[in-house]
Amino acid sequence: METYCAWNLHEPQPGQYDFSGRLDVEKFISLAEELGLYVIVRPGPFICAEWEFGGLPGWLLKDNNFRCRTEDGEYLTYVRRYFDELMPRLLPHMETRGGKIILFAAENEYGSFGESTSYMNACAQILRDYGVDVPIITADGNTEMFYSGGHADDCLIAMDFGYDQGNLGEGHLADLWARQPDAPPFHVEFWIGMFAHWGEPYQGYKTEHIAKEMRWHLENHISFNLYMFHGGTNFGFTNGANYFGRDPDNRLHRTYLPDVTSYDYDAPLTEWGEITPKYLEIQKQMSEYLGVELPRPDPVPRQNIGDIPLTQAAPLFGNLSQIGEKHVSACQHSMEYYGQNYGYILYRTQIKANERLNLLAVEGVADRANVYFNGVWRGLISRNDKETCLDVDGWMDEGGTLDILVENQGRINFGYEMDHGDRKGILKHVTVYQKYGPGQIQYDWEVYTLPMEDLDCLQWGGEIPPDQPVFYKGNFRATEQTDCFVHLEHFKKGFVVVNGFNLGRYWEIGPQRSLYLPGSLLKEENEIIVFAEGPTDTPVISIRDYHVLAETKTEEGPVTIM
Repeated sequence: METYCAWNLHEPQPGQYDFSGRLDVEKFISLAEELGLYVIVRPGPFICAEWEFGGLPGWLLKDNNFRCRTEDGEYLTYVRRYFDELMPRLLPHMETRGGKIILFAAENEYGSFGESTSYMNACAQILRDYGVDVPIITADGNTEMFYSGGHADDCLIAMDFGYDQGNLGEGHLADLWARQPDAPPFHVEFWIGMFAHWGEPYQGYKTEHIAKEMRWHLENHISFNLYMFHGGTNFGFTNGANYFGRDPDNRLHRTYLPDVTSYDYDAPLTEWGEITPKYLEIQKQMSEYLGVELPRPDPVPRQNIGDIPLTQAAPLFGNLSQIGEKHVSACQHSMEYYGQNYGYILYRTQIKANERLNLLAVEGVADRANVYFNGVWRGLISRNDKETCLDVDGWMDEGGTLDILVENQGRINFGYEMDHGDRKGILKHVTVYQKYGPGQIQYDWEVYTLPMEDLDCLQWGGEIPPDQPVFYKGNFRATEQTDCFVHLEHFKKGFVVVNGFNLGRYWEIGPQRSLYLPGSLLKEENEIIVFAEGPTDTPVISIRDYHVLAETKTEEGPVTIM
């Protein structure tokens, strides 16, 4: 069993640590040991995993000069401080001390980020300094460029690759064998599925490809670890984002691509632990290789609760002081500058009357900004937009309040673009323009940080403006603690909280259409809060016994995965 440790969850604020509940890594490893499983730990500090900022905490970015994944500056000082808390929880479980941890990973896919053997050696040495005496691995893509950048001296190079339409072969190992001819090949991430971005098709991976690739591994005695074996969930705001090229004529042009809430990954086990046809094929291959019959797990129970009316509402703008913290500054700054890691941030300033204004520009939006003037929605500016401005068309003539609500959609988790960090909010200027002449930067801002972590102080009731963000609340009964899924046909974009736990984001552009609700969160009487970036005419959600992860067909067919 292989597991990551997410620094941003374990140290949510500098010097504040959390290893409780679902973050109890010791209990998790102990359970694996009880089941007879060996354990591979990838403690970071960077883990990628399509996880927010690759597991690095957002508070590192408060310093505008910060550089991540480097020996420069204070980065490794922060790493050691975190490891002071993490490593004592892991070391007793090493096989050399009677436990089941057989491998530690130093960093993760550094060769896809930079070229510094010195840095990678420092990461490996930190593990040794804490007393790690089981083998240390590095994990990188399977070509010389990645190995050159990501290896560390006296560590086993392990490989990350797959998704090659069943065509894996000796060519995938050539560069590895050239580097370490006498070491056993270890495919630490054998990709058997893929993650999904908002607005792009769900990526399935054919079961017959997996069967062929598994046979190749087994017949050639190549150790492997399936990635992913169990699909997961990016609860809350923990999804990461990629910054990939989508223009074949300009390889340096990048598009920001946030990941969906589900990390189903087309894995053999679904988010809720149900077996799939892919699971059965993997089991078949292992049974034939081992010469033993393996048992089939029982189905995972699910429940259908039905439609739930959301009977109460609370406008966001009327609750800024209840759930947000107000800051006053001449210039608008990043979310991290104000001590905020995730969620939304609202920038507010006053525009003086001027009948000649005809353009509003918001530069450096990260990641998605809804613009309001005197409480009326005036437009949307997103990070990928070529034009980051709005035609004013007379609506600023009399002056008034400009509100810009910015969502952090997830920090980049892969590649060199995260070098300086992926700060959120408005990172450059807000300017107004007349028809001719230069722009005028707007100063004197009220800023409300809205991490959306505690909604208990919301004041319910009051008028709901026609196009402003709003919270909706409802209650429902559950007779059992079994899994289910929240469907939001009548809502466009936002997030969902059940009994104080943030299930994650929803967005009408798909591909994901429902949110996983673990039965362990449920009680007999339950509260659900839906945040909507705009009001709905039908404040009703439904809780069903099936999940919809794709509108378009996967390679294996169905649009609804149940």
